[in-house]
Amino acid sequence: MGKNKSNPLQLKWLRSPVKILGIYVSYDENGNKQMNFNRTLRKLQTNLDMWKARDLKLFGRVLIIKSLGLSQLVYSASNLNVPQEIIPIINTKLFNFLWKNRRDKIKRAGLYQDREKGGIRITDVEIMIKALRLAWISRLLTPEMINWKAIPHYFLSKTGGLNFLLRCNYAT
Repeated sequence: MGKNKSNPLQLKWLRSPVKILGIYVSYDENGNKQMNFNRTLRKLQTNLDMWKARDLKLFGRVLIIKSLGLSQLVYSASNLNVPQEIIPIINTKLFNFLWKNRRDKIKRAGLYQDREKGGIRITDVEIMIKALRLAWISRLLTPEMINWKAIPHYFLSKTGGLNFLLRCNYAT
């Protein structure tokens, strides 16, 4: 929590979390993580527990993971920075559901593969989060100037702009 007592623009600045389009925003990073991800993780666990009672086959459990499990996390993950400690928790919950709280029977790296390669096409949470972050680049590169682009363009212009950063040779 900041100790700054100034009142810029004579606006009422809130100290408590504010919910904007389904995402909680506040000065407190731990509070943000608690409100945005820990709540979602509890909801995820509740959904998975409801489906655990059913006698689903392996591919049915994968379908539940993708449709009801990960879909809850996509919105938050595409708009916020996902804390690194959350990813193993998500994986644990998903794989506990997949294997009915037993030890993994197949290496996880194999499960992410296509069926032709012996996998079951379960989603790799870490790669999904990286893909959601990268999706913003294509949105920023569209030619029309939309209001939400003003802030990223302002900060990126300090380093030469997004086009410059994408064309840099980072290897040298």
